[in-house]
Amino acid sequence: MEYITRKTMLYKTGVEYGDYTMNHVLGCTHGCKYPCYAFMLKKRFGQIKSYDEWIEPKIVSNTLELLDKEIPRLKNKIQSVQLCFATDPFMYGVE
Repeated sequence: MEYITRKTMLYKTGVEYGDYTMNHVLGCTHGCKYPCYAFMLKKRFGQIKSYDEWIEPKIVSNTLELLDKEIPRLKNKIQSVQLCFATDPFMYGVE
């Protein structure tokens, strides 16, 4: 499993059923062949280059450190945090 780091973990979202989201993984092992929204979004914005790269997920190694900083700063603004808008939290073969 490869790892990446991020500068922030909690992102403001514009969906009507949540106000913040976090994605602690980039990619998905499912390898769905239908147009996956997350895959197309990450490819469009240059975060991944190919389908083969997408199906080899990368874990965000500094997730807990970022949350330790961001939660206290945002605690009065956050009503809910949605997990995994850009991946599937129930991937196959991942511990």
